[in-house]
Amino acid sequence: MDEDRKRSAIVGVGAVALAVTAIVAISNDGGADNRGVCVDRYTDTRVSDERCDDDSSGGGGASGGGGSSGGGGYGWYYIPSGRTAPGVGEKVSGQGSYTPPASSVKRGGVAYDGGEVTRGGFFSGKSSFGG
Repeated sequence: MDEDRKRSAIVGVGAVALAVTAIVAISNDGGADNRGVCVDRYTDTRVSDERCDDDSSGGGGASGGGGSSGGGGYGWYYIPSGRTAPGVGEKVSGQGSYTPPASSVKRGGVAYDGGEVTRGGFFSGKSSFGG
C-alpha cells in the first residue's frame, strides 16, 4: 500500500507542475501591454504580419522597415491595449507608434479585420463583436 501512495503523490505533483508551466507560458505570451501590426510604411496601411517576419527586433521583413518612424518598406506599428487596431488594408492613424515602446510588446496575433487591443492576450475583433 505504501508504494501506491508514493506513486499517486508523484503523479499528482507532476500534474500540478505541468499545469503551472502551461499557465506561465500562456501569461508570458499574451499579457503584453502593446500589440504590433505590420504596416506598409509608404502608405501607412496595415498589411499581413508575414510581411514583417522578423520577430526578434524592431526591424521588419525583407524590405527593412526598421523600428523608428520615417523611411519605407514594411515595419511593426505598436498599438497600446485599449486602442483600436485597423484591419488589414486600413490606414493606421494615431492609434500607436512605429517606435517600440518601453513596456511589453507582442508582435502579430491581431485579428485580420481589426478591433480593440486588450492586455490579457485576447483580442476583440470586429467580426466577433460587431465593431
